[in-house]
Amino acid sequence: MPSEGYVDSFYARTLRERRAYSPLEGDLDVETLVIGGGLAGCATALDLAEHGHKVALVEARRIGWGASGRNGGFVSDGFPGGYPALVERAGIERARELHKLARMGNLLLRDRIERYAIDCGPVQDGALRCNMAGQSKSLAEFCDFMARNFDTHYTHWPRERLREALSTDQYADALFNPNTYTVQPLDVTCGLARVAAEQGAAVFEGTQVISLGSQGDRKVVRTARGRVRADRLVIACGGYIEGLHRTISDATVPVATFVMVTEPLGERLKKAIRVPYAISDIKIATNYYRPLADTRLLWGGRILAWERPPADLARVLKRDMVSFYPDLAGARIDIAWGGMMPFTRHKFPVIGEIGRNFWYATGFGGLGLALTTTAGRLISAAIREGDEAWRHFAQFGLPYAGGKLGKIPAQLVYWRHQIAAQFGFSQSA
Repeated sequence: MPSEGYVDSFYARTLRERRAYSPLEGDLDVETLVIGGGLAGCATALDLAEHGHKVALVEARRIGWGASGRNGGFVSDGFPGGYPALVERAGIERARELHKLARMGNLLLRDRIERYAIDCGPVQDGALRCNMAGQSKSLAEFCDFMARNFDTHYTHWPRERLREALSTDQYADALFNPNTYTVQPLDVTCGLARVAAEQGAAVFEGTQVISLGSQGDRKVVRTARGRVRADRLVIACGGYIEGLHRTISDATVPVATFVMVTEPLGERLKKAIRVPYAISDIKIATNYYRPLADTRLLWGGRILAWERPPADLARVLKRDMVSFYPDLAGARIDIAWGGMMPFTRHKFPVIGEIGRNFWYATGFGGLGLALTTTAGRLISAAIREGDEAWRHFAQFGLPYAGGKLGKIPAQLVYWRHQIAAQFGFSQSA
């Protein structure tokens, strides 16, 4: 059974970093209040607490309840919009600085997992990013692009080598990324909250914020049963921000993606997927999957503007899996779930200051495990030391993403690309 208060998922059923935090009752006075108990909020609170800062974190439901605790568990230094688009938007020099910051988040999260013994493993290194058959460009070109411009080295796998690893004819070629690793994301998020509390942060669950205000230079945040006065405020909410702050809420579109886990497959899995790596493909709504330690297969994908019942998810995702690996047609699906991810209009995360001592971090678009760690470090350093490295993200601003109607064009774009793929038209990476 899942841990109480969580959506029923494989992660909630197997949660090891199990903690519970009381709701806030009464008044609290802190230097910084963080709203949101996902990866970004926990990373920010932990970074501040590690440096002796008086910080509190409030979460409306449970720590890691949203996308932070429901995703595929891939920790990868990258951006949802992709590196060619990043260079086009930011220029090569700024893009290189942003890449360094993303890489820092990847390494910092790994360091925290090991240093604080966060029980989120087994941690598996390595990932394959696969090009769909029929694509006009080889991923060898992208490997060269990354080596030349970012001193980041991937290994190109031609079709022949890929077929030795995967029993599917759906892929043309792939790149192997040694820097990506996989974790149990709900355990990671809960582990970060646990360490933040051990370092002195005040952590509260079941604490819905009902109003944001100010009193002189201080922020005043009211909850259902309490009130917090703080010198600084950080909003670190994602797909479930639900109008907490109009400008920040409207800067992202919450988009649903889905995950399932099979029964233990034993030799069937080892015949279909003969490498231990995380695997994804280059599509608008990428398929992403990975073998688990007990020979289950975790499979995620699809994009919708709304969530769907678990039974529907299992049926649709199994059909996707079997289209790649027909020999797994007899596999039982033990559980399926979905969650809302926040996407920005330009597909890059938004991190910054919206007013004096009022910070935000959102829009990580499926690559949040590393980038939220980056955001937490940047915001913490800005609060503690006046560090301005966060300004590398300032160019992304908080562009309006369409509010509630923003889901409609997002869904139409996905359907257009689905149709293109069905009829063999290539899609952009």
